[in-house]
Amino acid sequence: MKRWWWLLVVYVVALVVMLPAKVIYWLPLPPQVSVSQVSGSLWQGNIGALQIQGVPLTNVGWNWRVSKLLTGQLSIDVTVPAAAGNPLTVNGTVQVGLSGVSVDNLRSKGDLATLLQVSNTRLPLTTRGRWSVNVDAFAVSDPGPAKWCNQLRGDAQGQDIQVLVNGVWQNLGDFPVGLSCDNSGAVGLSMNGNNSLGLAFDGTINSQDIRIAGTVRPNPRTPEGLAKMLQYLGQPDAQGRYRFSL
Repeated sequence: MKRWWWLLVVYVVALVVMLPAKVIYWLPLPPQVSVSQVSGSLWQGNIGALQIQGVPLTNVGWNWRVSKLLTGQLSIDVTVPAAAGNPLTVNGTVQVGLSGVSVDNLRSKGDLATLLQVSNTRLPLTTRGRWSVNVDAFAVSDPGPAKWCNQLRGDAQGQDIQVLVNGVWQNLGDFPVGLSCDNSGAVGLSMNGNNSLGLAFDGTINSQDIRIAGTVRPNPRTPEGLAKMLQYLGQPDAQGRYRFSL
């Protein structure tokens, strides 16, 4: 009997390991997500065509680290390659266990217009450029709508940002952003003002709320047309800073 039980266990494990990746088709995906051309196994597979919020991605791959199962964790390497014209790339490891969710060595970058579309964000001026996010370490226990992180070490950057002012594209350059965890469990955002707009702010973000407060201070690097538009923010303080909050 013991021998037959072991055979049964081996059979069940083999069945799970050999499950085709196409079981994804059976999952209740959100209406804004669609997949096709799925290949490989459940443990190591590829989605040939993935669409999120109308944004198409190709050759999205994943690879489960089976050895991590022995430690009680689900660990998966996720890759969205730069090839095939993808508007963004992703490379990192996501782990899920009894202690929560963690991310290691996440590297992602892409087109700003695509990011704004996926996040359903609208800016007061038409904006274009690129972005990058580097997360060395991230962890959250008991994640929820208001609790997004316990630990976050990384940074983000808007690169080669341009805005359309009176029909002319104005070059603004780069905008580095610091990433951290707020005491409330929200993701903390910060910018130090060393940029072409003198833009400095501190803020937090989670699925329930976005709070940002800061200042804009025109400087010699600020395009003239944009500097004039900033006057509509109200009266500057004694240091020439215009205050704002979201």
